[in-house]
Amino acid sequence: MRLVNFNVTKETLLHFLEMLFGITILCMGATMGIIAELGQTTSTATCSAIAGAANIKVGTAMMFLYSFFLLLQLLLLGKQFKPQRLFQLIPVFLHGWILNFFKYSFGPFQSLHPQTYFQRFLLFFVGMVCISLGFTVIKCSRFINYPPEEFCNLVANRMGIRFGSCKILLDFAYVAAALLICWIFRLGFGIIREGTLIFSVCNGLFINLFQPPTEKLFQHLDTQIVH
Repeated sequence: MRLVNFNVTKETLLHFLEMLFGITILCMGATMGIIAELGQTTSTATCSAIAGAANIKVGTAMMFLYSFFLLLQLLLLGKQFKPQRLFQLIPVFLHGWILNFFKYSFGPFQSLHPQTYFQRFLLFFVGMVCISLGFTVIKCSRFINYPPEEFCNLVANRMGIRFGSCKILLDFAYVAAALLICWIFRLGFGIIREGTLIFSVCNGLFINLFQPPTEKLFQHLDTQIVH
C-alpha cells in the first residue's frame, strides 16, 4: 500500500512539473508576442486591455480574469461545485507570476527591441510556436485545467455542443471584450492585429503537430515512474 501511494505521489509530482514546464514555455511565448506588437492571442489581448485600463501588470490581470471563470463555474454548478475545483487556481497564479517575471523582470526580454517588421514578425512567430507548444505540454500533463477551459467543458456539456465550438465562442468574447475595453479607456487597438488572426489559424495546426510526440514522451516518463 505504501508503495502504491508513493508511486501516485511521484506521478502527481511529475505531472505538476510537466505542467509547470508548459506554463513557462507558454509565458515566454506570450511575452515575445507582446513585445512584437503585431497582435496578441485572444486571452492575452484581454489581459493586456484590463492591465492598461486598471494600471496593473498583465500577469496580474490574467489572474483576475481566469479567477472570474472559476466564479462562473461556482454560479453554474451551485451546490454541485466541489472544493477540489479550487485547485484550478494553482496554474492560474503560477501563470500570472511567471508571465509578470518574463514581461517586467527577465533581462534578456527587456533588451528585445525589434525595429523592422521582419524582426517583429520573427519574434512573433517564435512566440506563437512557444505558446502552442506550452499549451500542448500543459494539456498533455493531465494535471489541472485552466478555469476558462474547464468552464467551456461545463458549458459544452450543459448545452450539448462540442468543446471546440464553445472555445471558439470564448475567443470571440475575448476579442470583443478587449476591443470594448480599449475603446472605453482609449488605449488604442494595437493589441488586436494581424498576429491575432494568424495565431487563431495556426495555433491548432501547431498543437496537432506537437501533441503526438508530447503524449508519447509523457507516457514514457509515466511508465518509468510507475516501474
